[in-house]
Amino acid sequence: MPTHASTRCHDVAIVGGGCAGFQLLHALSREPRGEALDILMLDEAEMLSRSWCFWSREPHPLDFLIAKSWDALAFHAPGLDLRLALAPYRYHYIPGHRFFAFFEDEFLPAHRNVTRVRTTVDTLTREPDGFTLTGPGGPWRARQVFSSRVPPASGPERTHLWQHFRGWFVHMKRPVFDDRAVTLMDFALPGSDLRFAYVLPFTPTQALVEVTAFSKDVYATAHYDALLEHYLRRRFPSVPFTVTGLEVGRIPMTDRRFTRAGPAGETLIGTAAGMVKASTGYAFERIHRDSEQLARHAVTGTTPAWPSTTGRFRFYDQLLLGLFAREPATGIRVLAAMFDKVPLPRILRFLDEDTSLREELALILRLPFAPFLGQLARGVGT
Repeated sequence: MPTHASTRCHDVAIVGGGCAGFQLLHALSREPRGEALDILMLDEAEMLSRSWCFWSREPHPLDFLIAKSWDALAFHAPGLDLRLALAPYRYHYIPGHRFFAFFEDEFLPAHRNVTRVRTTVDTLTREPDGFTLTGPGGPWRARQVFSSRVPPASGPERTHLWQHFRGWFVHMKRPVFDDRAVTLMDFALPGSDLRFAYVLPFTPTQALVEVTAFSKDVYATAHYDALLEHYLRRRFPSVPFTVTGLEVGRIPMTDRRFTRAGPAGETLIGTAAGMVKASTGYAFERIHRDSEQLARHAVTGTTPAWPSTTGRFRFYDQLLLGLFAREPATGIRVLAAMFDKVPLPRILRFLDEDTSLREELALILRLPFAPFLGQLARGVGT
């Protein structure tokens, strides 16, 4: 497969070979006319230490990369311990090394219409007949450009947090995990931030155990490790364990308004297009749905739709994110009420932005109302 610059004008250029770039590439390959497109991918080396989780009711085009799925979800807060059936959903885990290995070793060699260049993009300029991109090994030309590069914020942003995490892959000396249920949130951690343990059990003795927090600043490594040690000793006292691997990361959580077009008129994808759900940090399935519709537009040359979180769902995200930032203890209470009083399938449809206004009002009426009034009084959601 060629990896050098060319003076020809490619049909499509994808800037960034991460989750969004590769899902778009995969979606383009499944379009009836996608194989005829001359596609250029420009990306730097990717970190392979992260993974993705998502829930779904329908088969996913990358189902074969799923390493583990669960049929139940656990939620723990002060005075509340829940184990909830996920049906009709399942919760899935795709490890990063499996995702990238598929595209590196199988997908790219099999698709000769894709030229991949490992490089950075320094400039992106709109031309009458498309775009010019420059960088080491360039320049390149393309009629359409899809970019995962996050442009400078252009609109107001009342709240910005990091969802940041550090996890240990652990091997316990004896069986302690229920490997049929993922622990989505366990608020058995000390501290004033909104922080919780997140547990993906692969077997009764092996799991990924993460400390996840929503805060303005990330923690020092020693602080994460102290919290992980505290959690494991509290939940599984006197059970020896071995740490076999690490996972670290941070996800931007913002209420800024995203746009579909970048500074030069390129089409934004992934985080750059607001595909990270502002109140939860989930992105993989949202990127999949967005990639499907972007691929349809790419083969027809039509203008893609704007990012999906608008209107009332953006309003809900603003309220929740503002609450997590300013009143973390109250945020925990609201989350506990939601999981305790609202059927889990409705919660997941709500987070997928797939509920009706009537369903959303019924959900909200089951939650503590005063905290949301406080957010409205601060101007959040306006």
